Amino acid sequence: VLERAASAALMCDVLLAIGTSLTVHPAAGLVELASRAGARVVIVNADPTPYDGIADAVITDPIGEALPALLTA
Repeated sequence: VLERAASAALMCDVLLAIGTSLTVHPAAGLVELASRAGARVVIVNADPTPYDGIADAVITDPIGEALPALLTA
């Protein structure tokens, strides 16, 4: 499963990390993998994450508000 996720991260245009602290590896590393491959990274989480600095956008609004806004943008 992780190999498929890594392949998807390498090929995606946008990676959404939603509702996660991004502290559990290896899954958290998918954010950096996607970013290095040129994807835009959007993090939606109430609290800061270790990857906020490389994200193209960090949204701290409640997920129930942030997701509908993202989907209609």
